[in-house]
Amino acid sequence: MKKVLSSVLAVVMILLAFTMIVSANHEHTPVNMRNGASHWTECSECYEILYAESHSFKYKHTPCTICGIFDESAPEVDSHDHEDVIRMLLESHYTECMICGTVKYAEPHNYMNDVCQVCTCKKATNPFVDVSDADWFCAEVIRAYCFGLVNGKNSTTTFLPNDYMTYAEAIKLAACMHELYTTGRVTLTNGNPWYQTYVDYCKRSNIIKREYNYNELVTREGYMEIFAAALPDNALMPINYIDDSFIPDVPSDNEYAPAIYKLYRAGILAGVDSAHNCNPKANIKRCEVAAIVSRMMDESQRIRFALFEIAEDSDVDGDDTNNDDETNPDDTNNNESTAPEEGGEQIEQKPTVDYEVNTDQYVYSELTIHKQPKGMEAEAYGGKCELEVQVFGGKAPYTYEWQYNEYRNNKVKIENGDYVKDVNTEALVLSIEKENTLLGAAISCVITDAEGTKVTTNSVKVYGPFSMKIDTMSIVQTMKKYTLVGRVDDGLLRKGEKVSVIRNGKVIAIGIAEDLQMFNKSMDETVKDDNVGIVFTIESGATPLNGDIVVKYLPSHVLDTSDIVN
Repeated sequence: MKKVLSSVLAVVMILLAFTMIVSANHEHTPVNMRNGASHWTECSECYEILYAESHSFKYKHTPCTICGIFDESAPEVDSHDHEDVIRMLLESHYTECMICGTVKYAEPHNYMNDVCQVCTCKKATNPFVDVSDADWFCAEVIRAYCFGLVNGKNSTTTFLPNDYMTYAEAIKLAACMHELYTTGRVTLTNGNPWYQTYVDYCKRSNIIKREYNYNELVTREGYMEIFAAALPDNALMPINYIDDSFIPDVPSDNEYAPAIYKLYRAGILAGVDSAHNCNPKANIKRCEVAAIVSRMMDESQRIRFALFEIAEDSDVDGDDTNNDDETNPDDTNNNESTAPEEGGEQIEQKPTVDYEVNTDQYVYSELTIHKQPKGMEAEAYGGKCELEVQVFGGKAPYTYEWQYNEYRNNKVKIENGDYVKDVNTEALVLSIEKENTLLGAAISCVITDAEGTKVTTNSVKVYGPFSMKIDTMSIVQTMKKYTLVGRVDDGLLRKGEKVSVIRNGKVIAIGIAEDLQMFNKSMDETVKDDNVGIVFTIESGATPLNGDIVVKYLPSHVLDTSDIVN
């Protein structure tokens, strides 16, 4: 037995030594890897780790700045400097924070020579003689053209919608989409060869992770792999429930399945037929790419449907598609910015069949609230607060009705006015002004989908700056502790917070709201319209008097008792 074991051990050692010799004398084939803790590059042949480091997260709900993986434990985004980028729609443009998604403003395009001077969106016209209003892809081509992502091919007036796309063209479009989405502009230009600039950009941005024969026609699966990485993950959030392996011709173990399912679930693709087949090995046409680009850059154009196992007694036919627009269901995914400067005769390929999709029956996921509105406490008057809600599932379009609680919890619909706007949208805007009667009210939103299903958000409150005029003052124990009684004019104050006392516009005392009392009972917080006694422990300054104003302390407050005579 010992001899057998010795022989086996000797063979293992020889094989191990041979493997080490071979692995030490070959050209590494690097592949990028990642897990929850780090990302690294390893050789796909010998598995040697070539590079490794921890993830680099900036904020919660944002990806690693190197590899793009998300980390829910990263810091919250409640307090940060906005990183704004201009977004564009056909009708308008708006500014959105890349970190938290806050929309600061929206306005119509300011056209000069048919180009918006703010966002560079082109005026909605059709410059192509070979794209007619009757074509299923007409609106998508115009939309992609206006965004500056597709141009004419061979001339400025011919789009050649049935031409196939090369890998080089797909990579150029992916690079331009990524730059437009992340910066609001496209500044990339051709290199040598013409596509090299875009290849380098996509490698730096982790969009492509392999080498291609750039002048070959791109397959649908190849195109989808590139475009699934062309925008950040938070721009391709799932809106459709698609079970693994439920795309008929794309099993879950397919090499390209992660990218394909990501685009299906995000509503970018719906397939080439009523069964939602992907036809991954086929080539992709420019008109099909235009539809994909339109959906990627404008979330309102995305398609809602679902693919999952249906119980035998269900009335729903799982094969029915739910593509609710009349465009070609062959939702390919790429659109080229401009035609390549080099390249020969197009190779004739069997085209993808344009099927008519059955739109009679839909399978929708349950209507749920994806993002709840957040209340706020203002430090000063001026500025605005946006209460935003996002829903998932149900059947679009949605309607939004913002409301507030009146006496005895009676719900009252909010109307647009001097201090309120956008009451019928997903983002209600309130002006933080003393005259705004909605400050301090419990506000919620009722969202209704196209089938009448309703969901209601949590109630939130928006407060102006805390302010209370002192009606009476009494000494508690010593000359350093007082009870300041009055009616809260605005805002919210919590027990233990630091406060300042204002007299004639000057800060005359700073201290701590040690306790809040109402009807001889201690409270954790007091809000607008409460009659409350603030147990105030003075840290510095003069004695508060009737008529003084209690406000929350701010770092900008400077004690000034020069006018006070003891």
